[in-house]
Amino acid sequence: MSQHILHRTLQSGAITATQIGLIVVFIGVITAGVLLLTGNWRFGKDPAPAPQPVAEVEVVTPVAEEPAAEPLPEPQPEPLAEPLPEPDPLPKLEESDDAVRDAIADIPLGTAGQQYLLPGNIIERSTSVVYLMAEGEVPYKLLPIARPKGAFPITDDGLQVTADPAGYARYDALAKWLESLDVDALISALDWLLPLFREAWSFYGESESSFDQTVLNTLDLIIYTPEVDVSEARLYLKEAVWLYEDPTIEDLAPMQKQVLRMGPTNATIVKDKAGEVRSLWTARLTAEG
Repeated sequence: MSQHILHRTLQSGAITATQIGLIVVFIGVITAGVLLLTGNWRFGKDPAPAPQPVAEVEVVTPVAEEPAAEPLPEPQPEPLAEPLPEPDPLPKLEESDDAVRDAIADIPLGTAGQQYLLPGNIIERSTSVVYLMAEGEVPYKLLPIARPKGAFPITDDGLQVTADPAGYARYDALAKWLESLDVDALISALDWLLPLFREAWSFYGESESSFDQTVLNTLDLIIYTPEVDVSEARLYLKEAVWLYEDPTIEDLAPMQKQVLRMGPTNATIVKDKAGEVRSLWTARLTAEG
């Protein structure tokens, strides 16, 4: 209560003890509320503040920042392999001539090879060539190569008759043609038609699967032709045909004797080419599985 009010009250007359007590209580309540709200509640002398623990200061040594690692490149998807082109549908055997010609159209075959492709039934004729050669025969009628013109050249010294080495030159063109053939390209180009060759082979009463082995046997017949210099082998005439007196030569298959008549140089070319074909053919059968 302000002094003005108290003074006015006193002027109006003496107050009772009870009124004074109520006034004191009222002032106390107001004072207590102010202290609670402000937090300034002190009694007597302010106590010394309690010592506070000194916080240890941690010395942090600056660490050199490592350069940020470069981000790893994101893995790139592997490029998809281009699918292999699908082979053309297999034609019927009787309709396969154009397929054969188209397959090997870009492979140089020389005049002899082009002549071989002119007649029809190419696959059937080819299996007939294999059949006759496997029998040891020389399929002159099926090949676009004529027999050498002129009589078989001989040397007669009055004591013996032998083959004249000059006759070897008659086979030079054939050997060069065989040597020029890209048999790898031919086998690769005709690979998809192999089932038709096997089908044609079955016309001989053989199983289709035996065609593959027969090709190997035919090549082996050529490859293993013995090394003989027939220019020194004696000949005798029988029914207008010259035969070898040495039975080890005369008993060879006609195909092998033909290789020998070509002369050592040409024979080597033919045998080497047969070896090349055999290696490619074996690899092809192995890949087929």
